[in-house]
Amino acid sequence: MMKLSSTNRELRTMTFENYMQREGGEKAYEEVQDAVKGFEERENLGLMIFGETGNGKTHLTAAGANLLIDQGYSVIFLTEKDLFSRLRETKRFSNHESFTDIMKACLDADLLIWDDFLSSQKFSPEEKDWVFQIVNGRERANRPIWMTSNLSPKEFEDPRTAYRLDEKGRTWWRLIVNMNCMYNRATNYRAVMAMERMKEMNHPQNGKENEHDSNELST
Repeated sequence: MMKLSSTNRELRTMTFENYMQREGGEKAYEEVQDAVKGFEERENLGLMIFGETGNGKTHLTAAGANLLIDQGYSVIFLTEKDLFSRLRETKRFSNHESFTDIMKACLDADLLIWDDFLSSQKFSPEEKDWVFQIVNGRERANRPIWMTSNLSPKEFEDPRTAYRLDEKGRTWWRLIVNMNCMYNRATNYRAVMAMERMKEMNHPQNGKENEHDSNELST
């Protein structure tokens, strides 16, 4: 069961069969498939797919998660924004989720998928502590984390990235040492689709048809 996932229904429809394979995403595709096939053998070895927004990173990890769920594994899929929001909400007396429940679920699941990692422009001290608790806890429990991120290759290799989570970089390196990291070079398919639609709308043939329609209306 994909617990704690705010977009459960949509995620459950994402499979390898309906994934739109495009140039540049081959390595990420193969890595996720390998991670599913060798899930037990890999133990706490996770993965991180980074690259441009809208290039299929979420679909790939969700497709892998769905196969694992069908095999009986427990999977949690959360965006960074949703995770932090729900942890903050536990401070409200009327909130139905407790901090302990959410944290325990994140630590105990066979697989945690952290979507949009490092999407926060700036982390509060409290958020940094939450990240460390999860990363450290899953490492100790020998359980993997799969992550997606919109980091560019330049940002991924920038030494300053390691210190966004703490001043010593310990959280970043604890993550990276337990992951296969790969750059998804595929482009933003949403942008491609939008541009193609715009070209169709502005195609000369469309202009002639519109002009013809206007002439008919004026007669």
